[in-house]
Amino acid sequence: MKELVSILIPILNPELTVLEELILRHSLEALKRYPVILFSYDGADLSGIETNHDRLEILTFRPKFFEDRQTLANLFLMEDFYNRFTWSDFVLIHELNSWIVKDEIHYWCKQGYDYLHTNPVLDHSDFKNGKMNDFSKVFGLNEGQKKALGKGFDNDGLKLCHVQRMISTLSAKKKEAHHYREKNDFENKDSLFWELEANRLWPYLRKPTDIVQNRFSQNIEKRATLFPNNRDAWPTGITGVTTKNIDHLPFYK
Repeated sequence: MKELVSILIPILNPELTVLEELILRHSLEALKRYPVILFSYDGADLSGIETNHDRLEILTFRPKFFEDRQTLANLFLMEDFYNRFTWSDFVLIHELNSWIVKDEIHYWCKQGYDYLHTNPVLDHSDFKNGKMNDFSKVFGLNEGQKKALGKGFDNDGLKLCHVQRMISTLSAKKKEAHHYREKNDFENKDSLFWELEANRLWPYLRKPTDIVQNRFSQNIEKRATLFPNNRDAWPTGITGVTTKNIDHLPFYK
C-alpha cells in the first residue's frame, strides 16, 4: 500500500550538533506515525545516530551533494532524487534547523497542494514592502533580485512536496533546473527555483497563497507575530531555529 507521506531528514555531517540532536529527537516523537528516512552520502558513518534512535531507515546518495547546503540544493533539483520516493504520495523534507510545532502533516497532504514551504523574509530595499508581486514571478527578476530572494529563503527547512508533481515539473523544466544547479551564486537555489520557475508561464504545481503558507510554516525571524494567544493559529512548523533563538519558542520552554 502506498504511503501518504514520508519524512525525509538530510544529514550533511553525521556528527550532529547538540541542537540538531535535540531537533531530531523532538521530530521523531512529534512525527512518529510516519515513516522517517535519514539520507546522507555514500560511506557516511551514521551508526551514532542509529544507536540513539530506532525505527530509522537510511538512504544514501553521491557524496558531492553533501558538501554544503548549496550542493544539497542541487540534489533537490534532480528528478532522480524524487524517483527514490515514488512509493509515497508526499515527502516532507525536514532539515534540522526547523521545529515541528504540531503534527498537521496529514491535514496538509489532504488540502490539494503540491508544494508548501516557508515564505521568504525579504529585504525592503530590494522588494517594495518586503513583498514580491505575481507579475515579477512571470516576467522575471534581475540577477540582484534573484540573489536577494534566494537569501530570503535562508533556513527554509520544511518543504512538503507531492512526489509525482515534483518529478513532472523537473521533467518539463530540464533546462531551467540545469541552469539553477550550475548557478553557484544563488543561495538556496532549490527554493528559488520552485518559487520562480515551476509555475512561470504554466502552472505545474498547485501552490497555496502566502496566508495559507504562513499556517504551514514561518521563519522564526517573524516571531513577533508567530504566536498569537489563539494556539490554533500557530503554524505547523518553525524554520530558522538556532541556539541563539530557540528560547524564543514558547512551546520549547
